[in-house]
Order: sequence, then structure tokens, then C-alpha cells
Amino acid sequence: MPSSDTRVVAGRTLTFPVPVEAASISGAAFLSQAAVARRLIAAGPQSDVLDRTDVEVVTLPGGRTPVTVIHVKYHDVPGNVLGAYHEVGLAFQVRVPGVGTLQHIHELPVDQDFTLAAGNQLWGFPKWKGDMVGTAGGALDDARLGPVGSSGAGGVDLRLDTRVGIPVPGRHRVAMNCVQVLEGAPVLVRAAARVAGGRVRPLGGARIGLATAAGGGDRDVARIAHAVRELGLERARALGTFAFERFEAEFRAPEALA
Repeated sequence: MPSSDTRVVAGRTLTFPVPVEAASISGAAFLSQAAVARRLIAAGPQSDVLDRTDVEVVTLPGGRTPVTVIHVKYHDVPGNVLGAYHEVGLAFQVRVPGVGTLQHIHELPVDQDFTLAAGNQLWGFPKWKGDMVGTAGGALDDARLGPVGSSGAGGVDLRLDTRVGIPVPGRHRVAMNCVQVLEGAPVLVRAAARVAGGRVRPLGGARIGLATAAGGGDRDVARIAHAVRELGLERARALGTFAFERFEAEFRAPEALA
């Protein structure tokens, strides 16, 4: 575990808290089967979050659990020390004894190498590299994870539409707290975020599509496509869809989960 405020990643020294100075974010929340979420976590690379703790997937009446899908675009500005890149996330809500309800990020593909290394080494985020495009933070975000530029190429398509949503004026603080696995041990990852320029659309606004043969031989894309199918997100109606043109955050050093 890190014992100081600095870490070296790929020859570069980073200091906690690690800032995000300028990004845009879109996303949607769904309800899916808690048993499916637990099975996906148990079969994945972050299974220690269940095996070595009493962490449990949040289970609502009817055996359902909240699932969040996001698309973030980090902009090319000097203050973004992890660089400019796209990121797609799939997260589950879990309960951590003695801590409370947190997010567990199950998949987090990115499209650049340095953020890939930093995310995995600093916080245990399950980052992997993939092709992606999209316009996060706008009223309509058509994002693609997987090969682009050819009709019918395998991939996962996100359409996050808040054009008929409700404006969210002003600037707001948001806590982003996760439980992940770093070096084989569960850790808490805490971040303080600020968002502005937002729109929220209740009950709808999101569509997740899988292109024919999603994955196209890419095992990582195929795995997240499988998760989308298992969770039923292709057919699900979103609880709500959101977009924020301005997203800033500070990610703290990970904390050991007692």
C-alpha cells in the first residue's frame, strides 16, 4: 500500500490527491438482478472484493440492484495529469460493513496507456485499453466502445439522451466513493467531485446496443458485452440519464479496508 503522498507510474511522479481539472461526463442508472451482479463480480478480476471481505451487492425488493453506466471524456488541459482520454464504466452498488454503501467499478476501459497504468497501479481500477469515441457531457452522447469506422463492426454502443431532460443549474459537489482491489487486497477509493452544466432525464433516455458479434475477437470487449447481456441492459429502461459538461475531481490515496 502507498505510504506517502507520491507514487511513480511509468517514470512520472504523481501526488495525491490526483486532480481532474476538466472533463465531461454522461451516464445512466438501471436496475438489474443482484444475483447476476454478484456472479459477474465473483467471476471477474476483482473477485477479491467479495472473497476477502463481507462486501455484499445491494439488494432491493424483488432482488434488484442499481447498475450505473458512464462515459467520461477527459480534456487536453495541463491540469489533467493523467492526460486526455475517453473512459467507459460499468459499476455496481455494494454495502461495505462499517463503511456504508459504495460503488464497485466492475469494468473501466480507457483509450490511452498512461491512465491505464495509473488507474490500475494507484487505485486498483479495472482499466483495460480499448477503442472508443463519443461526446460525453452533451445533451446527446452517442458513444462507441470497440472498433469504429466500419459498418457492423463489433462493439458496445451507448446513446445517452438528455435533450428533453431537466436542466441542473449551478455547481454541485458529488462524493465518488468506491471499493476496489489493489495488489490483491480490497481498498477504499475516495474522490471529491464538482459538476456543472448538467441535465437529468428521469425514467429513460439511455439505450445500450450490441453490434453483431460484439467483441469481434477482442476478449475485453466481448466480456463487457456479455455483462450487458447478462444484466439485461439492452432491454432495460433507465431509472434516469444524466450529463454534465463540466466535471472536476480529486482522487485521494487508497485506504486499506479493515
